[in-house]
Amino acid sequence: MNLQESIRRILKEETQGVDSLIQTLSSKYEISEELKNFIVNFINNSDCKRINFSNLKIPVMGLALHDGVLINNTVLGKSLEFALFVIFHEIAHQYQFKKYGEDVMYKCYIGEVSLDDASKFMKNTEEVADEFATRKIRELEKKGLLKKGFIPPQFYKNMPLSQIQGTTHMFRQQMKMNKIKSPEKISEYFYNMVKSEL
Repeated sequence: MNLQESIRRILKEETQGVDSLIQTLSSKYEISEELKNFIVNFINNSDCKRINFSNLKIPVMGLALHDGVLINNTVLGKSLEFALFVIFHEIAHQYQFKKYGEDVMYKCYIGEVSLDDASKFMKNTEEVADEFATRKIRELEKKGLLKKGFIPPQFYKNMPLSQIQGTTHMFRQQMKMNKIKSPEKISEYFYNMVKSEL
């Protein structure tokens, strides 16, 4: 346990919105106290600052930013296993921000690394997040906290690199056009891009 995690636990910091997230999940699905505690601890240990369900304008299941996570309300129309897979996938990105630092993660969008390297890095982080979420689902199945048989979607495994390159290029053009250079401004851009007030 590093110093930051030690201080966090001493101060008993919680991710903003985690209680509301659990209440929403509990109102939709049957969730044991053990499973609730697992989810809460997993999210808090990621250093995620905030998490909440939200209406998103574009068809993505979730969005991870350096300062929090948004989960699309549409996941609540799916199975508990699917909803948790999406949550675990997005929280995996919080662990990645912690590991790589927000500057490294966001440099892909402002052109400080080659388009090819940025796209490979981004594809890898997404595949790792899928694998991470899959492992968490399997762990909960083994504990008997989730029913077995869920097939994780693996959103990014078969996605062509060219598709990620195209998307990355488009975002880079937007950042350049809007003179966006800081992690805070990039985060704000993505938030505004997906968040619906409806």
